Amino acid sequence: MKRLSTTLAALLLGGCIAPSVVRHEDRAVLLDAALLEWRVGTAQDLPGMFVSTELTGPLATSLRKVVYLFASGGTYTAAGLVDDVPPHFEVTSGRWSIDAAGLSLDGAPAASFEVAEDGSLRLVGEEGGVVLRREIER
Repeated sequence: MKRLSTTLAALLLGGCIAPSVVRHEDRAVLLDAALLEWRVGTAQDLPGMFVSTELTGPLATSLRKVVYLFASGGTYTAAGLVDDVPPHFEVTSGRWSIDAAGLSLDGAPAASFEVAEDGSLRLVGEEGGVVLRREIER
């Protein structure tokens, strides 16, 4: 509880933090996924943190946002903001694998897995699709 209180206080008191300037090379422009060039993804493309920029299909009717953190050793953790009353996060962790069919999480049917030149991922499966922007890791 103390950790949550400290986090909330930091968010609420954000105006007390000295201003900073984002370096030019760390600035990003969000591009329309339809304008990006995509190729089939590989295991080397996956490690990192990704945040959804686009959700489609039945998936989009129940989720507002998803965040994935893929580790190079074949594990992942994810959080989804469920569009419910009240909205809430659901968190999961497990293992990922890639084969000719695409990306599979915890042995589920594979989703097609593509990567764009900017590092974004596009996953499309039975429940819909998601475009994920690679986050800058600090």
